[in-house]
Amino acid sequence: MPNPTNCLCICTPPDYREFDPTILMAIVFPFFYGFCLTDAGYGIINAIMGIVVYKGLGKNSKLMANMGLILIACGTWAFIMGMITNGFIGDLFPRWILAGNPLPTTIPQIDAFKHPEIILYLALIVGVIHINLGLLIGAYNNITRGDVREALGAQIVWFILEIGLVLLAVFYLTTGSLMTAGIIGGIPIVIGLAMLIYLNGAFGIMDLTGFLGNLLSYARLLALALSTGGIAMTVNILTGIVGSMIPYIGIILAPIIFIGGHIANLSFQSLGAFINALRLHYVEFFAQFYIGGSQKFKAFRAKRKHTDIGGK
Repeated sequence: MPNPTNCLCICTPPDYREFDPTILMAIVFPFFYGFCLTDAGYGIINAIMGIVVYKGLGKNSKLMANMGLILIACGTWAFIMGMITNGFIGDLFPRWILAGNPLPTTIPQIDAFKHPEIILYLALIVGVIHINLGLLIGAYNNITRGDVREALGAQIVWFILEIGLVLLAVFYLTTGSLMTAGIIGGIPIVIGLAMLIYLNGAFGIMDLTGFLGNLLSYARLLALALSTGGIAMTVNILTGIVGSMIPYIGIILAPIIFIGGHIANLSFQSLGAFINALRLHYVEFFAQFYIGGSQKFKAFRAKRKHTDIGGK
């Protein structure tokens, strides 16, 4: 794995010889945000807030204009993820407005309220793809710099180990023979482990736990998705209990609980989605390849206090 100290350089621009991941982050970050939030109603609110920021403060500030666009993209993905996983202000629309029926756009196999385990599998698959993309970029960067040994020990070795694990699983599921699967899948696994120790030393074997930890970190996509829906559903239930069981004053308290609860949930979950989407990039993804250390380009220019333009 790359040296952890390289992560300290993420705040600096990429070196001119390495791949600039800005475009990838611009595409993947809103998706991760939407995956963490996974609520169509909250996504609509975020998108509307983004439009307000973009058309308001964004007129006088490029930073705020960019923030508005980011909010719009994040809200759009949260809306999409909520619509296909049956989340619209928790279970408000499915249970209370659609009489217990799921949203018409829900994909039954990934209904978050019925099949959270499928959401976990999807989160881990996304993690495998994301990390392997980082490894591929890292290998490209190292080979471009002429450091083939680093590419073999920090990136390519993980592809070999993954191929071994895939072969092991595929042949076991198709043949049912553990011995056959062990032989076919075990060969690249043994080669990968030997490369890991040879290229990184005896402590290289400890990188296995680090790689596994990076992969399992993507389970936070499921955790935040379920917490958003679970808290929203709790707010809806409390609103119904207060409105129906407390005479007179319950009619006044119910809307307060509903609005206040969802505002609080939206605020905390939106912040959590933003932070965790960033973390999956800066810690898990960038750690596979990013070095940085360059300086921001500044065009040459002269600074003058007084300019004599000549003449009489």
